[in-house]
Amino acid sequence: MRRMGMMLAKVIAVIMAMSSCVYAETRWEEAAIDGPWVAPDIHARELTRTSLHFYSPVAEHDTFWTTAKGARKDADKIIDSTMRYLEKLGYFDRWPKTNGTYNDYVQRLAPFTFHIVAIDPTVVVMVPHDFGLPIDGRSNREIVGEAPEQSAHCKYMINYIEYGTSLPYHPEIIWFSPDLRIPPTPLSRYSDSEQSIDHKKVHLVFTRDGDRWVTKRTPNASADKREQASSVTNN
Repeated sequence: MRRMGMMLAKVIAVIMAMSSCVYAETRWEEAAIDGPWVAPDIHARELTRTSLHFYSPVAEHDTFWTTAKGARKDADKIIDSTMRYLEKLGYFDRWPKTNGTYNDYVQRLAPFTFHIVAIDPTVVVMVPHDFGLPIDGRSNREIVGEAPEQSAHCKYMINYIEYGTSLPYHPEIIWFSPDLRIPPTPLSRYSDSEQSIDHKKVHLVFTRDGDRWVTKRTPNASADKREQASSVTNN
């Protein structure tokens, strides 16, 4: 009896090991994207591959972003961390419910567009946007439009989470960072055409270019701005 139990345990262990194994996967491929900033003048690269597992007939598509040192970070986990942080802060409770659901989770409609402009640490910019009410008979696609080329979905809301180094212009944008534990907060504003994120671990300059904000990550943006402000004050 004991021997049969040991054999059964071994069979179960083998089955579990096989179920977690990848039996086919494509080579890593690099996508040509405008990647989020990972360091001054360095963009994240996007690497993708497709995997097949014993436990599922459905292929899994993996997307990773590279750091400045070339390490790979799971893009889905980065995106999920940003939304989980907003959920912990209670933001989704403030926004209206929609007809969209994800695993029984009723998705919300935020009055913003969301843009991941940097990782290491992750920085997300929220741009005010009036989508209207989600209960006026329109489909989710009619409310938020087609998915932008560089974007992803999440379970918490029907809004897309975009990524890249530019975003729509609005004079009153805000930012947050799950890595730095900074809730949504206004940027440092120098004029309607220039703003910045000024933190000891990340410095981003926002410059208006027509109907877009164009960002640049720099190690000394904050020092330059403080020096200019000090000069103006002293004069």
